[in-house]
Amino acid sequence: MSVANRLTNFLSVSQTDYRLVPHRHTHTAADSAHAAHIPSARVVKSVLLRDRWNGRYLMALTPACNRVDLGWVRGGAAADPVLARESELSEVFPDCALGAVPGFGQAYHLDMVWEDELSEHASLFFEAGDHQELIEIEHDDFLCLFDGFPHARISKPSKSFEAFSPWAFWGGL
Repeated sequence: MSVANRLTNFLSVSQTDYRLVPHRHTHTAADSAHAAHIPSARVVKSVLLRDRWNGRYLMALTPACNRVDLGWVRGGAAADPVLARESELSEVFPDCALGAVPGFGQAYHLDMVWEDELSEHASLFFEAGDHQELIEIEHDDFLCLFDGFPHARISKPSKSFEAFSPWAFWGGL
């Protein structure tokens, strides 16, 4: 499998420059970051949520080293968000490998909310719809494509990454 068709079309129509970064087959955004030798804070994890009351989907974007806090999303973007079931992923992303959710919700007509931390990087890396490539876009392109969507603090460091905090290495400088 390669880059998802809808994603390729969306990036072309939006005239977004991007670079493909190949890596070994992985199953999570954090694993993709590791395989591609990229800091996990610069790899975007896409989490598909569904509003429990109206059934509408919402994509939450966070750094791969974070986990979405549904309470924070609830306060800003959805009345009662829950994680979408794995079976729903193939319905929403028919041109993607199962679990390789690309973070460009616009290509799939999805509402989105994103973590403010993502705007701090010179470039970001997104799943390409398969488990073997990432799409890199520059900071300005990220803001052009995503600034119209709500963004806030919607995630916090995952417990598995807290042990690798730079503060732990540098003695809390």
